[in-house]
Amino acid sequence: MKKLILATAGILMGALVLPAQQQVVKSAERLVKEGATPAKVLEAITPAFSDPATAKDANTYFIPGKAFFDEYDQLLGLQQFNKLPEGGEAAMVDDLLQGYGLFMKALPLDTVVDAKGKVKTKHSKKIISTLAGHMSDYDRVAIIAFNLPEYNKAYDAWQVYIDMAQNPAIASKLPQVPADSVIGKMYYNMGVAAYQAGNMENALKSFTGSVRHDNKTKDAYDNAIQCAANLNNNELAFELSREAETLFGKEDPKYQVFMINYYLNNKEFDKAFTAIDQAIANNPGNAQFYVVKGILYDNDGKADEARKMFEKALELEPENAFALYNMGRSICEEAYRVSDAAPTTPAESEKYYNEKIVPLFKKAADYLERSWNINSENPDVLNYLENVYYNLHDEKMLNDVKARKQ
Repeated sequence: MKKLILATAGILMGALVLPAQQQVVKSAERLVKEGATPAKVLEAITPAFSDPATAKDANTYFIPGKAFFDEYDQLLGLQQFNKLPEGGEAAMVDDLLQGYGLFMKALPLDTVVDAKGKVKTKHSKKIISTLAGHMSDYDRVAIIAFNLPEYNKAYDAWQVYIDMAQNPAIASKLPQVPADSVIGKMYYNMGVAAYQAGNMENALKSFTGSVRHDNKTKDAYDNAIQCAANLNNNELAFELSREAETLFGKEDPKYQVFMINYYLNNKEFDKAFTAIDQAIANNPGNAQFYVVKGILYDNDGKADEARKMFEKALELEPENAFALYNMGRSICEEAYRVSDAAPTTPAESEKYYNEKIVPLFKKAADYLERSWNINSENPDVLNYLENVYYNLHDEKMLNDVKARKQ
């Protein structure tokens, strides 16, 4: 008899568990009717999320989800009459983000197949119509979040907008599915938000998504390339630069410059020459391109051709510090080569030094000093100058350079 009583008690205890969790859901429904805040409703129903008896019931998520959307609608009405309470904008953002998350949990749980195999849904129609009806509001609250500033929430709200536009069930209920160019602009906004939040990975993903969704603007490409470069994703930065060059290369040379650097880093010198020739063809008045071509010639061991390019750059832009530096550097390197061929006898050596080497070092010093006076941020200029004045036996200027290096 004792065993029977214990067994019966066990059955009764098990039977009480399910109604207890269902009561949590009922309690949340009652709070909604009483006008409780969505936060209170969510707090009340949260135990049901983890209980097997209610965790797979769509109603568990639909109830608090609907409460968040209802509060948003109320706040939107107040906003239109300039009666939004303090903190109302932040609440509107949270309402739509929380509501979407809960509805998307409820939706796949809402399909029930009865004993006859008939599919029934209780909340799906309401969920889809509510989401579709609020789609433009996600752009609205994303802007609100961005201005608060709550950059991560702005990013999430624009992501929801995109997700809904690409969800066939929701998109079918929209008066008009957003064009790909609109999605591209949303991705661009997400990129700005992610960048402001310091999330470079998401910024890169978003800016790249923007150009891949018909937002072929210069800003979108520039930001995507910058983020890729910051993350050392050189392959993607090169790919984007090549695309941007075909669109904007004639107005902005930086895409060619990036491509050339990419080729140089990969030791693809023939491609680098092709790229710089194209850059010069697009922008023949850009002095910097001739400097770059001169460096390519230097790298190829063609010092005379390199010097001609530096001269061309200085014809176009006499105060170009980079061109002045490379001209000085090139002449200095020539002086080193000439010095290596100096005769060994003292008399001949001195004459050779005065006639062949000194003029080169003095000429190099002139270019290097002019470069330093324009841009004192290039430490290589001082390194060359130190060596130049050492070879010229100019102690005064040598000490001056050492002082500048401190």
